[in-house]
Amino acid sequence: MAIDIDKSEATKVLKESYIRCSEDRMTTCKIKDTIDFVLNGKNCLTYRYIMFTALLAKAVNKDIDILSLQAGDESNGAYEARSLASKVVYQFQKSILGNILDGSNNDPLVNKPGRFLRLDKKNPAAGGDPRKALDKLCDELPLIKNQKEATQCIDYIVSLLLEEKTERYKRQAYFENNIQNIGAFSTKKFMSKLLDQGFSGAALVLVATALYHIQFSEENYMIIPHPVNQSGASKRQFSDLDLLKNGNPFMGTELKDKPFTAADVEHAAETACQAGASSLLFVAGRQSSFASQPPTYFNDARNKYESKGLYVGVTSIDDLMDTIFSCHIDMDATKIINIMRTTAEEIGALEAQIWIYENMANQARLTAYVKGLSNT
Repeated sequence: MAIDIDKSEATKVLKESYIRCSEDRMTTCKIKDTIDFVLNGKNCLTYRYIMFTALLAKAVNKDIDILSLQAGDESNGAYEARSLASKVVYQFQKSILGNILDGSNNDPLVNKPGRFLRLDKKNPAAGGDPRKALDKLCDELPLIKNQKEATQCIDYIVSLLLEEKTERYKRQAYFENNIQNIGAFSTKKFMSKLLDQGFSGAALVLVATALYHIQFSEENYMIIPHPVNQSGASKRQFSDLDLLKNGNPFMGTELKDKPFTAADVEHAAETACQAGASSLLFVAGRQSSFASQPPTYFNDARNKYESKGLYVGVTSIDDLMDTIFSCHIDMDATKIINIMRTTAEEIGALEAQIWIYENMANQARLTAYVKGLSNT
């Protein structure tokens, strides 16, 4: 029979850890190296939640199987990790730790690594850090035998996240100070550099969202970006970047940093149409830009959905950027840079967020230096 983890007790364990670590950081634990790797690994967000949740479950109940993920696991210590991650771990990191894990999805174990019955080296995993993270967790988590050891690991994780929270606030303050004199021309160059980085499609979302905030600045519009590669995560989502007008679907935007397929176009158009949107814009990133003109299936979609009242448009991110900057050269550039930063946080694009902090600081210093030269 599966074990039911007491969520109120789990919440208590985390709050007590927070109090302890706020006063005195925990500097090590039995599986320190594995925790360090998983917290810092590239594309390891789901494994971070899996690790945190497994250790929390063990800290609450010593009898759980620390490698179990679902109540359907045949292990005697099986438990439902997904609900514990969603209702306790996610809420704790968001409300107490300032969303430090960049959780854009309040159900983090819905992602593929969390859908297996248990952690196992035979589970499929992306190459690189995710594969290494899975292997390390399978090897090291079983070393935690009791509640005391699990609690020490929780304290170590919370200590690291508290340090990162402090550093993030410092970066934000420094960032805010350094973008005060940024203008439209510098912002355009910054966006272009960001697009060059890609960040698995996140850069495209950040830039497009910022451009929409320039174009659709009236209060009756609401701009809703969604995490990369989590299409449909929200029941109300009808595209990668939704635009509501007076609370109703108005325009959907499909963003892709690789070539669109005919199936992509048809699915996106049907979804936007079913949602009641008035238009759908396909925006091609730099890795998916068209050599001469868009493939014919875009025109097929235009003709099909025109009769259903949905306008279908196609452009590249660079053309969209050029058009909007030309029309709004008097924009509040400081606000737009801030929107990219906050959007990166909202959609869980940690690498892009760090890049924005570092590169905007560098650009601000360069701008100040150039201004200093012009005044001498």
